[in-house]
Amino acid sequence: MTTARALVRPSQCQVCCTSAVLYPAHHGRLLDVDVDPDAQLELLEIAVSWHELDYSTEPVVGPSEWLTFAARHRWTDTERAVRVFSLAVDIVGRRMVGLVAPDLAEVIELVRT
Repeated sequence: MTTARALVRPSQCQVCCTSAVLYPAHHGRLLDVDVDPDAQLELLEIAVSWHELDYSTEPVVGPSEWLTFAARHRWTDTERAVRVFSLAVDIVGRRMVGLVAPDLAEVIELVRT
């Protein structure tokens, strides 16, 4: 028996959100990146380790979806949310081309601001 998953639209989602259905826990944590420093750090930790760990079996929204995710949700602090997601995507991208990721102290300072 196949169970169909309905698309849901939580209050912060501007459109029906596949991520909310496929990755509900991670979706919820990502919705906190504009107001919760721990959620910001979790996202940055995933970005830093994306090429080092196997996330294929983890229920997480991947880097290729982060900017779209940021654009399709409502935020308390939109500028901060976009900055955090953009930084996370940049970190993953730098690892792909072999560049050094930002110093951890720089990332922590950015998250605090």
